[in-house]
Amino acid sequence: MLEFRILGPLEVADEGEPLQLSGQKQRALLALLLLDVNRVVSTDRIVDALWGEEPPRTAATSLQNFVSQLRKLLGSDVLVTKPPGYQLRIAPEQLDLERFVRLVEESREEPPGDRAAKLRRALALWRGRPLADLGFEAF
Repeated sequence: MLEFRILGPLEVADEGEPLQLSGQKQRALLALLLLDVNRVVSTDRIVDALWGEEPPRTAATSLQNFVSQLRKLLGSDVLVTKPPGYQLRIAPEQLDLERFVRLVEESREEPPGDRAAKLRRALALWRGRPLADLGFEAF
């Protein structure tokens, strides 16, 4: 099962084995899709996030190449084209942020001792500043 980590530097693992993402733009694209996981992110928004207000003429072609590379890595059922853009389809437990939120919410229903243990598990998911390796990206 694929696992995505954004609570620290961006990481992707498959069955516990790290997957290599190539290039900052590809990493930024994946991060953008993960921040809106299971929702459609428009091509216009992606181009604006990756290249700013004056994208190169090759932006659309470059974006298609990044999507193609990510599909090879993640699977075509995970990254889908859905007008007006793209959607990353994963289960909530595949994203560390979603697991963190779930653990915090569940802790509210626990007795104090169990609550603390659950919150420690949630905090253990943090590996540093979210998306620390993409600090220069403007999304």
